[in-house]
Amino acid sequence: MLKEVLLGAYTTIESNKSAALVFLFAAVLVYNLVLYPFYISPFKSIPGPYLFRISRLPCLHYQRTNQWVYKVHELHKVYGDVVVLAPNEISVNGDPKYLNDIYTKNFPKSKFYENFRNHGFKDNMFSSLENDRHLNYKKNITSIYSKSAVFNGKNTTRSVILKKVEKLLRNIKESSGGKTTNLGIDVYSLFGALALDVVTAFELGSENSTDLLDFPEKRSIVTYHRYVASMVFYTTLMPQFWDMAATELIKKSSAIVEKWQLGIYHKAEENVPVLTPEQNTTTLELLKKNNLTGEYAYSFLSDNIFAGHETTAIQLTYLTYELSRPKHHYLQRMLKEELDKEFGAPSRETDVIEDFERVDTLPVLNALILENSRVHTSIPGAEPRVVDRPYTVNGTVIPPNTVISVQPYSYHRVEKVFPKPDHFVAERWLPRENESESQYASRFKLMNKYMIPFGKGVRMCLGMNIAQIEMKMAIANIYWHYNSKICENWAQIVEYDDLEKLPEPIKTANQVGDKLTDESKMTMFDTYTTRPYDDECWLEFYRNKY
Repeated sequence: MLKEVLLGAYTTIESNKSAALVFLFAAVLVYNLVLYPFYISPFKSIPGPYLFRISRLPCLHYQRTNQWVYKVHELHKVYGDVVVLAPNEISVNGDPKYLNDIYTKNFPKSKFYENFRNHGFKDNMFSSLENDRHLNYKKNITSIYSKSAVFNGKNTTRSVILKKVEKLLRNIKESSGGKTTNLGIDVYSLFGALALDVVTAFELGSENSTDLLDFPEKRSIVTYHRYVASMVFYTTLMPQFWDMAATELIKKSSAIVEKWQLGIYHKAEENVPVLTPEQNTTTLELLKKNNLTGEYAYSFLSDNIFAGHETTAIQLTYLTYELSRPKHHYLQRMLKEELDKEFGAPSRETDVIEDFERVDTLPVLNALILENSRVHTSIPGAEPRVVDRPYTVNGTVIPPNTVISVQPYSYHRVEKVFPKPDHFVAERWLPRENESESQYASRFKLMNKYMIPFGKGVRMCLGMNIAQIEMKMAIANIYWHYNSKICENWAQIVEYDDLEKLPEPIKTANQVGDKLTDESKMTMFDTYTTRPYDDECWLEFYRNKY
């Protein structure tokens, strides 16, 4: 009987091949476009746009066109805390449980990170996908990045940061002769120089660091890094098309950056810092001690230096900009009052606040740093991981090999935790009037659970402790000596007549309209690592009277 049925079907197909092909094609379409996404897929009960369910193309399109961060944020607004991003990918938001499950419990990284390898595709801590390999790398070098090591006066990090901050103040002084002679200064470039000088000193030794604060003409290397960073989509998701997509300027920049990197590494290997037995060594020497040499060590260094200067510069730029907005001048006054109360007013222009420990605990300064890293987090884009164990989300069993991610930009804007989430409101991190200590501590703890400016868990940013104290020391010393405002020759400064109205939040986008106002010029570019839209921010600084 079965034989006769099969024979009959075969005869029918043979006599109607065209019809059979059409039927087969239609069946495949129905399966992939209807049956699988709505009835078979493990994500059938998870909300999300139809096109995202059936294809990865929308996800790639929005990333390629620099619209992805805001698109994912909007998807969560429409569909809720769990949303489908692609046939094999979901995004979660709104509950700190996900941060703990995905990052603290350490789901392995997705292949997105694999292409952050450097110098002949050599692995490094950030690009390593396997947890055991990452942990092995980390245990070899993590000791010198700990907060106790960074703050330890016997090590060189404290003196390096203080020397660089002194040079930073000299740069600002040169632009700020007096009220009638002030010149604007591009703080994005300035802070890029500071951050690169600090991170290269830490990684290679102060004798081998860059000297961009001393020689502004050398700062073009920061710009070349930015050109290379602009290719993040092709670097991470479409590396096979990188050469085709890159302009001649970007290819030139990539070659210049790699040549520069190898040059400073070779110099550092020939000029090993002389340290006492009590002092921590450099990252380069520690890598070599653990049998990571040549290009294998260089890959680690390039990743640390690239990320370490870029993200810190972004944070310092946006914080000084926010403080310089007319509606936020009162925050400058609050900070100045706190600094004067703690350290007294400076008596001369060469005075420098040197006390890491006291600066680290200043409430107003901490509130400013936290709010800035919430609103203007340097890496707003998603941090994808791969499900490698049984995991359930809202009653749905997520199968192994599913890509799952949290987007810092969205977590930092959970409205039930952060009222007026898009606005810069530093006071949210300070005690409220009539709020008890326990109430404040509870509220602060809750907000902190949703904060991921440096990542979360085992793989959180290795250089976090250096970056945080570097930023605090820079901001404390700048506003101990100076006030700042937006440069009038750079942009139309947006003023607000309504005393109660908060200034408009700075948008995240891939394009801006007229680019005339300061708010439009400071639009956060929609990409994995953000930046000011025009790669600049011009401020003026005014000396306080001594």
